[in-house]
Amino acid sequence: MKSLFIPKFFQVAAVALICSSNVFAQKAATEASDTSKKETNTPPKKDNYRASNPIVCDLIHTKLEVSFDWANAQLKGKATINLKPHFYPTRMCYLNARGMDIKSVKLFQLSTTEVKEMVNGKPGKKTVEKLVDAASTFKYENDSIKIDLGREFKWNENFQVQIEYIAKPNELKEGGSNAISSDKGLYFINNKATNPYKMPQIWTQGETQSNSAWFPTIDSPSQKMTQEIFITAPDKMITLSNGIMVATKKNADATHTDHWKLDLPHSPYLAMMGVGEFKKFTDEPWKGKEISYYVEASYYEHAKAIFGNTKEMIDFFSTKLGVDYAWPKYAQIVVRDYVSGAMENTSATLHGDFAVYATTREIIDGNKGEDIISHELFHQWFGDLVTTESWSNLPLNESFATYGEYLWSEYKFGRDAADQHHAQSRAGYMASNKQVNLIRYNYENREDMFDGFSYNKGGQVLHMLRKAVGDDAFFASLKKYLENRKFKTAEIHDLRLAFEEVTGRDINWFFNQWFLAKGHPVIEVTNNFNSADNMVELTIEQKQNFKNVPLYELPMEIDIYENGKVTRHHINVTEAKQTFKFKTSGKPQLVNFDAERQLLAELTYKKSLEEYVFQYKNAPLYSDRVEALKELNKEISKNDAAYQTIKWAAENDKFHRVRQASIGFLNTVAKDKEADLKSLMVKIFQMDKKTTTRAEALEFLNTNYASDPELNALNEKALMEASYAIVAEGLDYYVKKDPKLALTKAKPFENEPGKAILYTISSLYGNHGAESDIVFFHSNMKNFGGFELITFMSNYIKIAKRSEGYSGALTAARDFEAIAQEGGRFTKSGAIKGLKDLLAVWTKKETDFKAKVDAAKKENKDIVQLEKDLKTITETKEIIAGLLKGVS
Repeated sequence: MKSLFIPKFFQVAAVALICSSNVFAQKAATEASDTSKKETNTPPKKDNYRASNPIVCDLIHTKLEVSFDWANAQLKGKATINLKPHFYPTRMCYLNARGMDIKSVKLFQLSTTEVKEMVNGKPGKKTVEKLVDAASTFKYENDSIKIDLGREFKWNENFQVQIEYIAKPNELKEGGSNAISSDKGLYFINNKATNPYKMPQIWTQGETQSNSAWFPTIDSPSQKMTQEIFITAPDKMITLSNGIMVATKKNADATHTDHWKLDLPHSPYLAMMGVGEFKKFTDEPWKGKEISYYVEASYYEHAKAIFGNTKEMIDFFSTKLGVDYAWPKYAQIVVRDYVSGAMENTSATLHGDFAVYATTREIIDGNKGEDIISHELFHQWFGDLVTTESWSNLPLNESFATYGEYLWSEYKFGRDAADQHHAQSRAGYMASNKQVNLIRYNYENREDMFDGFSYNKGGQVLHMLRKAVGDDAFFASLKKYLENRKFKTAEIHDLRLAFEEVTGRDINWFFNQWFLAKGHPVIEVTNNFNSADNMVELTIEQKQNFKNVPLYELPMEIDIYENGKVTRHHINVTEAKQTFKFKTSGKPQLVNFDAERQLLAELTYKKSLEEYVFQYKNAPLYSDRVEALKELNKEISKNDAAYQTIKWAAENDKFHRVRQASIGFLNTVAKDKEADLKSLMVKIFQMDKKTTTRAEALEFLNTNYASDPELNALNEKALMEASYAIVAEGLDYYVKKDPKLALTKAKPFENEPGKAILYTISSLYGNHGAESDIVFFHSNMKNFGGFELITFMSNYIKIAKRSEGYSGALTAARDFEAIAQEGGRFTKSGAIKGLKDLLAVWTKKETDFKAKVDAAKKENKDIVQLEKDLKTITETKEIIAGLLKGVS
């Protein structure tokens, strides 16, 4: 940190000013005491500073031996932990251990002795090191094991602690955040196998400080350790952990014990386990290192389609960063009921099923998991190889992983795709209703750091840093940072110093305004052309609230288009209001502000419609074109140039997302331009190379020209397509036109495993299906989990409530009960709602039927069959009530 230097002149002047002001101060104080209460000297509110965790002892190595009590959702463990004092001598060692039964704690210290041996045929001596029992005592309170080591240990003295314990995660008071909804650390999923639709499994989630719920440790990101773990599991299950499996042993009780080992240091929160009847898909290795995917059996045939770019990603990131992937293997495992999106456990990333699971056929329309797969992989460098030293510095993990998504997309799918993803991320940040520093030392709860700042804003800031220093310097600086801090921790200034070392420039200005301050620029740009001098005068004014937000230094590029040619000018905005002048040969066709579209800012820059038309046709970037099309869309019904430009973009833009957006814009003029647009959309549907764009065109036709007989043939063709996006649009056409016909058209797709089409069918059946269609829901419950299951189940509830027969109602009720017995927080709530809704329906049936029986009695009618029916209704109601009671 740079010190603040005050010149001697100002020191003397300050003393004189203080002395001369004493008289005035005394007089003012006397006068004030006569007219008002004396003001008190109120101290400032103390800042909630979050210091880095103090390091008393260093973790060196952790060895775990674990087995599971599935019925009670408990882990039986033995932890052998090697430690040493960090620097200062200490007699105490503190370990985090949340909600455990601690059975025993033993201390061992290193002892060295000399023994005689023959050396080269002559008597000699050698030093032997071994661990010996040491006197110690411990207390377990407030989720901490406090071990008295019996004496002071110095920084170079190692000791070992052995702890036998039982972890009981389901008995912990559960916390969490918007990003990570639970902090139990260890999760038993369907451990009693009560849910027939979900594979029993165990997995862990360590971030932020939750791994201490399943093994004693110093649960801080500032620690680094090597590790090994012996996992005992049923023979039918396989296991996964960090590092590589070095051995496996079959036991006599139908279990096996796998020995996993990681010889490279990483932080405790990155340790992981996964256990279940997964199938392991082994892909081609990268430089001899195994690449594998652990999935449920039904997704084994799709694993390559989901994760198949992993090897290329590893190679790209290694090459781009100049630092090879460091860990001995890379595995990815997909689990149910996950409490976040994914987690970058060292060498073994864990994904939630909802984030990545898709069939090969679904992936025709795009791989929904691509971004999260690249995000977690980039963490293996930023977060795992180099780890944030404190949660205040979390952007050193998450901002980089977010930007990793951009880098992969830019490389694999082109800059338009990367910029489109970047724009979505920017919108996520801009939607936030708070303003905080990117690097925050005053958060309320460490979980608060997982937000649109650490992720979205941080990714934007890194992109601006890249543009500020240039590509070569940017990636050379990242290489320097990684090499300087590999297998260690870092804070934001380590990153800054790496950039300064590479570039030879002081970059404090950038880090201070973007990483260490809140907010973003609010910019108004005015373009004035001085025809007398052929001079462009570009005035840039920063209008953010300077009480809370910095005055920014903003280097950027300005592109000036004249006579079909573009000239780039570099400017550096440093003032609140600044005018830049550029000599031209005449009035430019376009002055493109921030030509690289890098700025994270709220921008006002008014241009004419003609300039926007020119911008769309000539400025190259995704953001250039989308900005122009959005502005032209405001005039689409009034101005033919705006209409023609958007129409052209719908068919011809090089990026499918822009083509799709343009099709959407044309909806407002679909009726007025029917002759023009109907044929265009038919052409796009038949000719476009992207299935999602073709589906957009078909939706346009079905929405605006549904009565056209030609659409029957188009939608019939759509149902024969491989793309679920197109099939779903075809089905939706029939749903709106003739729901009964749609039910018939949907039948061939009932057994498709793709969730995209199953959602469409579930909505159709939920609103229009018959009781017999309950079989569809019952058969497809296995395909859904997490939030996806909530949507699917909401449609199931609709059709179940309409069921007249007890068989369909009880099938649904038992399915809801199974989900409620063993589901996540939200799915359980949805399932209980389903049971309550069914109970209300059958309670009303019973009430209404009793009235019917009573009326028949009064009329002396035969009520034998009516009473049998009433008995069936009552029994059905009571069964549903019993199922609800069992899960409430």
